[in-house]
Parts: sequence; structure tokens; C-alpha cells
Amino acid sequence: MQASLRGIVAAIVCFCAVDVSANTFYLVRHAEKQPVGADPALTDCGQARAQALAAYLAEVKLDAVYSTAYQRTQQTAAAVATSQQLKVSLYDPRDTQTLLQQLAVHSQPVLIVGHSNTVPPLVTLLSGIAMAELDEQDYSMVYRVDSSAQNPQVTLLRQAFSCDSVK
Repeated sequence: MQASLRGIVAAIVCFCAVDVSANTFYLVRHAEKQPVGADPALTDCGQARAQALAAYLAEVKLDAVYSTAYQRTQQTAAAVATSQQLKVSLYDPRDTQTLLQQLAVHSQPVLIVGHSNTVPPLVTLLSGIAMAELDEQDYSMVYRVDSSAQNPQVTLLRQAFSCDSVK
């Protein structure tokens, strides 16, 4: 009984270690934004979702947080970066080769915050696995790309958060 319990604990520890290995990327779309403006800020709901994302990723020791230069992505990224005592590094979503070079220096998981039209192509670029487009109203998808294996894997997760709880 004692030996089998140790085996289960060892399996759990091993599973968790794979979960946060080098070459793991978390990609999310920015949280809910204001309805108007060329560079809108997050809504109250979006701010709350960004904080929920920080809590969601609290057990993952991130090496870096990347964001596009837009206010909504930077605000989403800042919640996570602040909670992990990191700074937000900016990237240009039109220059994926430079982003890949920036990502190559990291040995621990990285968060990348983008947009509905940039996140799925980035997931595909990092994994080689085609992704469906994101719906304009979908803010809850979290993509986890593990590219350390010979066959990269993408895990699609949903952030358990609802704007109904925000007043």
C-alpha cells in the first residue's frame, strides 16, 4: 500500500513537471475591451478577467510575458506580469520571426497575449497544428503549446470566468 501510494505521488509529480517544462507557451486573447476607439482599454469585466487569468496561471512559474502594443493586450498581460513580478515585453504581431527569436531565449513557460486574429495563427506557428479562428466574442480560450516534444501538442483550455460576477 505504501509503495503504491509513493508510485501515485511520483506519477503526479512527473505529470506536473511536464506541464511547466521549457518550451511551454500559453497564448490568450486580450480580455473584454471597451466598444469604441482605435485603442480601447479593458472594461471592468475585462480587468476582472485579467485578474482571473493571473490567478489561473499563479501555479505556473512564467519566464516572460509578451503583449502587443495595444492598451487592451498590455492591460491583460500586466495583471499576470505583476502577479509574477515580471515586466511585459512588447512584440509586433506582424513580425512573427522576431517574436520567435525572442521566445527562443526562454527556458521556462511564457505567456503571449494577442488578438482574436493573431492568437490562432501564432499557435499554429509554434506547434505546426492548424487552429480554428477565434470568435470575436470569445475571451475565455487559453491555448497551451508544448513544443518541447518531437511532436508538439496543443491543449485547449477555457478560463472559468463569467462577467456576471462583475458589478
